[in-house]
Amino acid sequence: MIEKIEEFLKKYNIKNDNVIIGCSAGPDSVALSCAISLLKNKYNLKIILAYFNHNWRIEEAKKEEIFCKELAKKIGADCVIDRACKNAKKNEETARKLRYDFFEACAKKYNSKIVMLAHNKNDNIETLIYRIIKGTSITGLTSIPENRDIYFRPFLSVEKKEILDFLNKINQPYLIDSSNFDVVHKRNLIRKEILPLFEKINPNYINSIDNLIKNSIASRKIIDKSLVDVKKCLFIEDKIIRSKFILLSQEYRFEVLNDFLGAYLKNRDFKTISRFDEFILNNSDKKVSLNSNKFLKIKNDFIFIVEKKEKINDEILINGVGEYNFLNLTFKIEKCSNLPVNFPASSDNCCYLSFSEDIFPLKLRHRKNGDIFIPLGLKNGKMKLKDYLINRKIPQEKKDELVLLCKDNDVLWVLGEKIGEKYKFKSTEGFYLSYFKKGEL
Repeated sequence: MIEKIEEFLKKYNIKNDNVIIGCSAGPDSVALSCAISLLKNKYNLKIILAYFNHNWRIEEAKKEEIFCKELAKKIGADCVIDRACKNAKKNEETARKLRYDFFEACAKKYNSKIVMLAHNKNDNIETLIYRIIKGTSITGLTSIPENRDIYFRPFLSVEKKEILDFLNKINQPYLIDSSNFDVVHKRNLIRKEILPLFEKINPNYINSIDNLIKNSIASRKIIDKSLVDVKKCLFIEDKIIRSKFILLSQEYRFEVLNDFLGAYLKNRDFKTISRFDEFILNNSDKKVSLNSNKFLKIKNDFIFIVEKKEKINDEILINGVGEYNFLNLTFKIEKCSNLPVNFPASSDNCCYLSFSEDIFPLKLRHRKNGDIFIPLGLKNGKMKLKDYLINRKIPQEKKDELVLLCKDNDVLWVLGEKIGEKYKFKSTEGFYLSYFKKGEL
């Protein structure tokens, strides 16, 4: 096994560096820590064991922390430990993000470009089976990458049996995570109940499936190479030219989309890619949700990703005549006793309104659920501001940026858009309102 690890170090030219090892106190990470320690002098490596406590298994985690500290001392390594806050969401996605954030913080602290993780050949097979069951593409068939950015996995060519034999040989203890036996977790179910059936069909299934992964990696490289020239004609910076995209064959469109959406959609199967492909073919000015905060958008013959802006809940009170600052705006309200010769256009940054002074205080804010608006010209009835904005076909991102002058949920003025019918200038007295972006005054 040590020979395989040394080949890995040579392959990626890992030497004269600080190496972060994600250590969980389990057999795989303990074996990796010990194996690298046996090679550290030859390759001039400083080892840092990094343990992250997710605060899921309280008592077990305490033992694991102590174990990692003792192991670090034994092999002459530093040890860094961090814990998730108690109110962190307890799900795999959050846990993974927190864990990798921790690894990257360790790498920054130790000025390292190497973070080693102990995924082995068996883990790689389990990942592949899980992806096949869920539905995957040829990219998914490549399973866990050996190297991506600062992350390196020297054990992907090493079977679990080799790891356990190595630990026994050097008489090195390790801890077992009790959650590994809970088949509620899909990976455990695959390991405990599905893979034993594979072994009945083919005792050498691990190497056979590993060969499938290697073939998929080779095929992926060929596909990527063939896409280079296509992408040169298809992209302008990080945007796809739609008119050129729709002329591609379905196979090329799928590969382009699969690659383009990779950073935003972790699980991308044929059905998912087909849905986005159909959306692009059938729309020229629209957007569709990718996840909780990102959209795939088509506009002006470009396909690109936009991020959902968080709604800003800031608001200020308008207590009467005066000047007010709101975000990047300076807002003024003045008394007016002369009927203007020409009223401003709806899109102007000023307007004339009539209302009694006892209406104060008003609020300057962004839109909220339940806002009511009677736009200028609507003589009877009222409507939800939401419906007015839909009728005006105002883009979602602009809706969230609109500033409103309101009395509770009654909208007097959508700044730069429209005034309310019942507040239009009706006599010779009223108020002149204006706003400017800071720096424009």
